[in-house]
Amino acid sequence: MAKRRFELPGIQDLSKEQEAARALPKEGQHLIVGGPGTGKSILALIRTRRHQRDGDDYLFLVYNHLLNRASGQLFGEGLKSETWIRWFSRMFRETTGKPVPLRPPQPGGGFKPIDWDEVAAIIQSLPALNGDIKQPHLVIDEGQDMPPQFYENLVDLGFEDFFVVADQNQQITDEKSSRRDIGVRLGLSAEDVKELTRNYRNRYPVARLAREFYTGDPASPPPELPEAGPSARTVPCLYSYHPNHLSAVARRILLLWDRDPRQLIGVIAPNNRVRERYLEALRSVDVPLDNSRPAIETFHGDHHPDIVFGEGGILVINAQACKGLEFDTVMLADIDEYWLNPRDPDAARRLFYVMVARAIERVFLFTKQGQVSIEKILPTDRSILQRGVVDGEPGHGPV
Repeated sequence: MAKRRFELPGIQDLSKEQEAARALPKEGQHLIVGGPGTGKSILALIRTRRHQRDGDDYLFLVYNHLLNRASGQLFGEGLKSETWIRWFSRMFRETTGKPVPLRPPQPGGGFKPIDWDEVAAIIQSLPALNGDIKQPHLVIDEGQDMPPQFYENLVDLGFEDFFVVADQNQQITDEKSSRRDIGVRLGLSAEDVKELTRNYRNRYPVARLAREFYTGDPASPPPELPEAGPSARTVPCLYSYHPNHLSAVARRILLLWDRDPRQLIGVIAPNNRVRERYLEALRSVDVPLDNSRPAIETFHGDHHPDIVFGEGGILVINAQACKGLEFDTVMLADIDEYWLNPRDPDAARRLFYVMVARAIERVFLFTKQGQVSIEKILPTDRSILQRGVVDGEPGHGPV
C-alpha cells in the first residue's frame, strides 16, 4: 500500500504557542485548549514522549479504542496508553477491591454508565491515603469527553500531575466536561491554561465549512482560518442520491481514492446500519481502477482490525469513533439520518464541527434524496458548501 505522511513533528517544528504548552513543568495540573487542528493531540503525545524519555511513571488516556490505535502508531513503540473508561474501571477495582458501580442501561441500549455518586462514596470510605505513594503522570487527550466526576475522583485518589488537552466545542458525549469543569476539579490557575489558536490541519475550504458549525462558545474559540490559496477552489459539496443508487456513490468514492492511493479516506456514518451499507457497497461494487483495490476496513464494537494509519485506504466508521482522528478526505454518509435535538440544539452542530474538521484536504457530504432535517444547520452560501446530485450513471458525481 502507498505510504502517507504520518509522524510526530520535532520540537523544532512547533510554533511559539505550542512550545509554550510543551515546556510546561512536568509536575502539576495543566490544561491545553484549542480548536480542531491546533495540535492538541500532538502536544499530548510529545508530552508523553518526554515522560517516557525521562523514565517517569505515566499513562496516556484517550476517549476510544480507535484513537488509542492511531495514537500508538503516531507515537511509535512503547506508548503506555488505554481508553479512559477501561483504565479507570481496572484502577478502581485494584484500589478499592470493588468493581466500578454502574447505573442501569440507558433506554434503547446495553451500555451501563458509571454511577459516579456511588464511586465517590466508596472512595470517601477508604482509609487515609498513604502520602508516600506517588501516582503516575496522566496525559489525557479529548479531555472534554470525560465527565467532571472522573477528574474529581482522581484527585481524591491522590493523582496530582495532569496534562489535559480539550475543546468543549467538540463535546459529543452525554457525560462531558467544560473548560470550567476541568479547571475547578483540578484547581487550575490562569498560568496553568494555554490556548492554541492556529489551525495546522485543515485546508481553507474545510476549515471554512467547519467554522459554520462553531457554536460560539467563547470558552474555546475556533482556530484562525488558514490562508485560502489555490485550495480555496475545492469547495465541499453536499450530494443527494437515490436510495437505490448507493453503488454509484461507492463507485465515485473508489474513483476518488484511485486518483491518489496515498490518501486515507474516512467515511463517517451516523449509525451501524449506514456504516454496514456503505462498507458492503464499497467492497462489492465493480469499478475499474488504475491501482490495486484499496484496503477497505471498518472499526466497531469488538471488531478491532489492524488498521495502519500511515497507509492509504478507506476506513468506514461511526461518528462516535472519529474523535481525534485525521483523514486526507472525509465523506459524511447519509446525513439525513442525523436529527436536531430540541433539548440540545447545539449538539448536532458540535458533532458536525468534529466530523468536518477530521479532513485535511476535502469534505463531501451525502444524503438520500428527500427531506433533510439537518439542513437547518447547513450553510446556504455556495462558496462554503455546494450542492449536487449523484445519479446512477458512471461519470457523474464528486470526482
